[in-house]
Amino acid sequence: MPNHLNHFNPSQSAVQKWMSNETVKARLKLRIVASMTDGGYRSWASHATIIRRTDIEHIHDYAREHCNGRDYLILRLPLKIGLRTGEIASFRIENVNFDDRSFKVLDSKQKVLYPLPLDVVTLQLIQDLIRERLEGYVFTRTRSWKRVKKDQPLTVQEIWHIIHEIGRNAGVNGFKPRMLREYFAANWAHTEHKSLPTLQQILRHRSLETTQIYINKLVFFEDVQAEFDGVRNGPLTGESVCRGCSVVNVCKYAPLPECVEGCRFKPKIKEEMKR
Repeated sequence: MPNHLNHFNPSQSAVQKWMSNETVKARLKLRIVASMTDGGYRSWASHATIIRRTDIEHIHDYAREHCNGRDYLILRLPLKIGLRTGEIASFRIENVNFDDRSFKVLDSKQKVLYPLPLDVVTLQLIQDLIRERLEGYVFTRTRSWKRVKKDQPLTVQEIWHIIHEIGRNAGVNGFKPRMLREYFAANWAHTEHKSLPTLQQILRHRSLETTQIYINKLVFFEDVQAEFDGVRNGPLTGESVCRGCSVVNVCKYAPLPECVEGCRFKPKIKEEMKR
């Protein structure tokens, strides 16, 4: 039986299946490296994703209005504190301290508990979800076709699917759950302009260089557009069309290129000024 089908072989133990899967992954990695034209290792962290900030905010608002408390809290945690899906799955009630507004997260890579702060709204959502429970996992199954699996903790795959479905139902194309953690990092650095060393501690990166790479994984379209609109003067632009216009000082489209005849933005600008 081929290695990639060993997972379905009932005669093999779990350890044998795991070793077979690791062998397939190792071979796949070797093929990827060998197929590169530069003949070396290429860092996939260099690829950036451009997304509108309003799209992420729309997903958050959609979850708040249309999802139950559990699913909304699952989406909110990576947005507010940058948790990974594995860390959401291992989130336990015993690690939440409601008095000093903090909790301990089990790092999914280093397997160490780290104390992190939480905002008041998120803490209240946790309290509403766990109710009278004093221990166990925060996120559990609400229903299952097997009675024995009800109230069991959600898996990483189930959490990934919940977040992905929220984004799909909200109508945001190309949304992936990892973008929530990247949004938290990019918003911290580029919008709030807060300390990178503090962000490194929150994201639990071993080096500041990793954090600097991480904050550039997600680029906000609004920031790109703002800088693009700021580049107005150049060899292909002129002021002949806009010269003498009554709204040229407040028009965000001025100056228009010399080749443009007439202006279709003036009525729109005047309408905005009336508001």
